[in-house]
Amino acid sequence: MKVKTAAKINLNLSIQNSPDSNLHKLDSLIVPIDLYDEIDICIANENKDNIVFTNNKNLSKESTIHKAIACLRRNTNLTNFFNIKIDKGIPIEAGLGGGSSDAAAVLIAIKKMLDIQLPDHLVIANEVGSDVPFFINGKPAKVTNIGDKVEDYFIEKEIFFLIILPNFGLSTKNVFHQWDILTKENLETEKHTVFDSIEVFNDASHAAFYLEPRLKEMKDLIEEELDKNIFLTGTGSALFAVFDNKDDADLCKEKLVIDNCSTLVTKKIDYSYKELSD
Repeated sequence: MKVKTAAKINLNLSIQNSPDSNLHKLDSLIVPIDLYDEIDICIANENKDNIVFTNNKNLSKESTIHKAIACLRRNTNLTNFFNIKIDKGIPIEAGLGGGSSDAAAVLIAIKKMLDIQLPDHLVIANEVGSDVPFFINGKPAKVTNIGDKVEDYFIEKEIFFLIILPNFGLSTKNVFHQWDILTKENLETEKHTVFDSIEVFNDASHAAFYLEPRLKEMKDLIEEELDKNIFLTGTGSALFAVFDNKDDADLCKEKLVIDNCSTLVTKKIDYSYKELSD
């Protein structure tokens, strides 16, 4: 089975400590976007998994896909092994959810191939990752608790994004660790409203900018150059601006000249998972 699985943008992200979990409690409005990884998965004839990231060999040793399959084996009667090839189009450590999207796509594909029941979202969030239930659901959604509670959030309006990708990433683990330290300072997160109703903000930005001052410098420079609010998505290094039409997003992309990063224009889509063939 060949599938495409999309990236995401956190339009907003509120973070709290969770007394009941080693994960943090989240409240986030997330939308899938038209930036994809492609995955080819089939049942293996030998008793081992062969998971290959064609353009990132390090991920072939340990990834969220490995965690997802291990989660299935712990929580279901799965006995099969798999050959999986992943062509990465979603940058890693960017806050765009590529690893979680891959894991969710593999879980969905295995469910369809073998007609098995997936573990519940709480188990998947704890054992694989807090963004994975969002991608299993696949639609724009309000995500709460530790990522296991996913409620569809219909946004009628088209949304386009100019995404700025620095040539460095950020570790989610390091960002949350730094957030734990900085929350003692009672930092306030700056919030902006787009389209009259959607608040855009990210509580993780304080920690991200502390760990990577270059990211804050880049954000300030882009805001000055484009006269647009620039935001951080998730706990990675990707920055984004919000537009209501593609022409304006493309115009800002052409206008922006900044070193040590790349840019692309994407849009909100309705569903993150797409089968290309059986």
